[in-house]
Amino acid sequence: MGSLFSNGLFNSGKSSGLPQEPDFVSELKLAEVEDRLRRNISAVLAAHDRELPEVGSPTEFAVAATVETVELIIVCSGRRRSHLSFEQRFVVGLFAFLIAHELGRRTLADLGVVLAASALELFTTDEIADIYRLGASYRRLREHKKMHRFLHQSISEWFNDPSEERLQDLVEIFDLCCTPN
Repeated sequence: MGSLFSNGLFNSGKSSGLPQEPDFVSELKLAEVEDRLRRNISAVLAAHDRELPEVGSPTEFAVAATVETVELIIVCSGRRRSHLSFEQRFVVGLFAFLIAHELGRRTLADLGVVLAASALELFTTDEIADIYRLGASYRRLREHKKMHRFLHQSISEWFNDPSEERLQDLVEIFDLCCTPN
């Protein structure tokens, strides 16, 4: 029986000298994080007559949650996606990139797929070039560390506690970003 444990059932094959967590335990932890996010986000969406679609993989969940969260922010700001100016759609894209990044990090989803699929859900095919510009702008935003940190922290706080209060915080930030100087 000792060889069963030492030869691989609970051994990842790495011999760092530290005990290794079995892969299935890591998977259970990730599933628990995703389930909690799904429940909490679904509750806020339901309060606004919206729902998170049933999806299977963490990547599909991250895409759906990104799109629904962004659309909820837009609606709560009193705007309609079809009536957004170019600058406002740009802000939508930046929020989507930040939200997708946070969800991808939390669920270990395929970030490239989450970013691409979310952008395609939020933008028309005619706006594909804008999506690429948004990617470059997101990289530039990261150069502005204080602004990036503030937006990232606000989004992270939303996912830590997706409550109505945190949603209103995000909506206010979105409004500020959409308002011309």
